[in-house]
Amino acid sequence: MKRDVIRGIRLAALGLAMLACSAAGMGDQPAGASPAAERTRPMINSLSAEEIRGLQEGEGMGLARAAELNGYPGPTHVLEAASAGKIHLYVEQRQAIERIHAAMKAKAQTLGHQILAEEAKLEASFGTGRIVEVDLARQVEDIGRKRAELRLIHLQAHLQTAALLRPQQIEEYYQFRGFAAPSPGHRGGH
Repeated sequence: MKRDVIRGIRLAALGLAMLACSAAGMGDQPAGASPAAERTRPMINSLSAEEIRGLQEGEGMGLARAAELNGYPGPTHVLEAASAGKIHLYVEQRQAIERIHAAMKAKAQTLGHQILAEEAKLEASFGTGRIVEVDLARQVEDIGRKRAELRLIHLQAHLQTAALLRPQQIEEYYQFRGFAAPSPGHRGGH
């Protein structure tokens, strides 16, 4: 009996959190912006606060590491390096990379919110104690597809960004990032 009451309270809290997140755009404000922003964060016990924030904000979260470590810089860090004066970008390069970054961010945030909704739904399904294998398989597959799509978005942005950079800029980028540049066989643009 006590277990059922606790389960009911947790499900009600999860449902209210999901409703609040949906109504508030799932906490589009930066972390720690205000107490109201904190209340709009989805309550998903199976994900860390950092994972939730990363998905909400469209961050890379290491999803494009295969590109990053092999000579394909990402737009976010290239723009950071340029802002810090560590890479000189031509006006056209900067504008193109800003467009790549904006498109990547928008798509990643949209998918991140969808992933969070699916993760909350999966957790709620377990919370009811009535999940069946058919539903479980479908839910996990749906989340997996969305996560794969999110990774693809980040990897494509790295590919597009590298195509715009010259070898010297890529070398400067890796110096800025603080790790060794990949072998000279990089397949960048110029």
